[in-house]
Amino acid sequence: MKAETATAPPVLRGATRVTSAPAAACLLPGPVALAPAVEAAFRAPVVYHRADEFLPLFERSRARLAALANAPRAALFVGSGTLANEAVAATLVADPRRADGLVLVNGEFGGRLLKQARRWGLNPRVLAWDWGRPWPLGEVEAALRDLPAGGWVWGAHHETSAGVLNDLPGLVDAATRHGQRVVVDCVSSLAAVPVNLSGVYLASGASGKAVGSYPGLAFVFGDPAELAHLDPEAIPTYLDVPTTLAATGPRFTVPSPLVAALDAALDPLATQAGRAARFRHVAALGTRLRDGLKSLGFAPMAADADACPAVVTFAPPAGESAAAFVARCHRGGYQIAGQSGYLAERGLVQVAVMGAVTRGHVDGLLGLLAKR
Repeated sequence: MKAETATAPPVLRGATRVTSAPAAACLLPGPVALAPAVEAAFRAPVVYHRADEFLPLFERSRARLAALANAPRAALFVGSGTLANEAVAATLVADPRRADGLVLVNGEFGGRLLKQARRWGLNPRVLAWDWGRPWPLGEVEAALRDLPAGGWVWGAHHETSAGVLNDLPGLVDAATRHGQRVVVDCVSSLAAVPVNLSGVYLASGASGKAVGSYPGLAFVFGDPAELAHLDPEAIPTYLDVPTTLAATGPRFTVPSPLVAALDAALDPLATQAGRAARFRHVAALGTRLRDGLKSLGFAPMAADADACPAVVTFAPPAGESAAAFVARCHRGGYQIAGQSGYLAERGLVQVAVMGAVTRGHVDGLLGLLAKR
């Protein structure tokens, strides 16, 4: 993807046009900046979710998601990535081998998976490490060796809180050697980096992250054949992943604007060449951002070798709170993250290049930070 020159932050669209105060450029990890084609698709007339013209759109989006993740099938739900993980937990609970599980925690989102697992009564074993440290696969493999065969291990591929990209292929290899199943949260890695769910039992995703669409659609990836032994009566109706994966068309109401926007966001990713261009673009922006921040004296939490290019987590300058730093960036025309409780309590901020972000946006932010 060709690098772009600096541009002014995009202007907010709405009932009232404000020409004197353009919207801040969105460098958040969600919601993300949207491409014009995605916004246009969302504004198209609403279509009944049972209409003949809606089914091809819905199924094409599912097929594109499955191809993006190299997964057998994708199930769509109305909700966030958290709902997708609730559906995953509900599926694990319905399995007779549900007690034999392991959750990997190296940040906020691994911790959330653990909370969800416990609330569903899964009571898994836990491996936990400090923020910024990727999964040590030697420790993970030792724990997998101790699980009864046929168990599962669940973790976050991109631990967004720290900007760490965990080794999913390595986890799949280790789990396969010991007869365990891999369950993975790909909410923030899907469409940011190559994701290969071959050999993964269940995985979650969402529309409002690097996929580049509006929040509101949750994805669960899996193979209906591998879930055929589960009793659907043991799964809440709406969270029934096996039935939703196997179904053609939506099982329940799905807003057509969300699906139309999702399909538009997936259009540039519908070919191998398009996906490769997207990953190169994110990698280039991430490298530019990390190098620029380090040159200004900021220290990314994740080491270069462990970092996901889509998000950089770091501490503001000494003496400046996360809230003050976020506010300063916003006054300069850039939205960054730091308001979430898990960041604020640690005095951390984040810059993300997940959405329709250009080299100009990254350079503009770095130029703003250089002025202090």
